[in-house]
Amino acid sequence: MDKRLFVEPPVISSKLRWKDISLPASVSEADLDRMILSVMTSRLHKTAMVIFKTLEQCEQLKLPIDADMVGARLGALVDSGRIEGAGDLRKWRYSDVRLKD
Repeated sequence: MDKRLFVEPPVISSKLRWKDISLPASVSEADLDRMILSVMTSRLHKTAMVIFKTLEQCEQLKLPIDADMVGARLGALVDSGRIEGAGDLRKWRYSDVRLKD
């Protein structure tokens, strides 16, 4: 069989930007940043994996955070220069993020 039949085209996972997000009162921006940064290293990680691992922490702490919030925050962290991103971060499975060296 032709492998090209099984290739999924890169799709946008979320178009939300950080300015469009309202965090619940129980979660601060600093709290979310701490959780995101704790699952990252200086090695490139798929954006989707960072979102998933961050959501696992949120679930354990019973915080009402969803994937769109984490994805938008990752974009803001890249835009502010706090972390590095590669690819279109709206396409979670086709982009990468890492801590700056």
